Amino acid sequence: MEEILALLMEQELKAIEQYNELLKRSSGATERELIGRILAQKKFEVETLKLLRSGKVPDRFLAFGQVTEDEVNFRDAPSPSGGILAVLGRGTPVILTEKRGNWVGVQLYDGKTGWIFRDYVRANE
Repeated sequence: MEEILALLMEQELKAIEQYNELLKRSSGATERELIGRILAQKKFEVETLKLLRSGKVPDRFLAFGQVTEDEVNFRDAPSPSGGILAVLGRGTPVILTEKRGNWVGVQLYDGKTGWIFRDYVRANE
């Protein structure tokens, strides 16, 4: 399985390079929008392949996402009184696994799980 995942990763990364070049050469807003959507899908595929290669696939999956603020508390429970496991920075990639009220359950790429207040995390398209 590892060989197949590595091959697919290589292919997707090459495709992303080619779509980025195509984006540079596009002339109209509609072309850029369409290519941008393809790029977003390709990036999702790469993130999925990374996750599969890591062997840390969560039991549940809603979306890939990222932290949107500079210092965000990563808690052990979906509550402001939950213990702080870590402080995450803007752009930290996360896997959204569930929603509970104003909180989002997330898994980090190293396999650690916890909770982030929903306003501080954004799901990728």
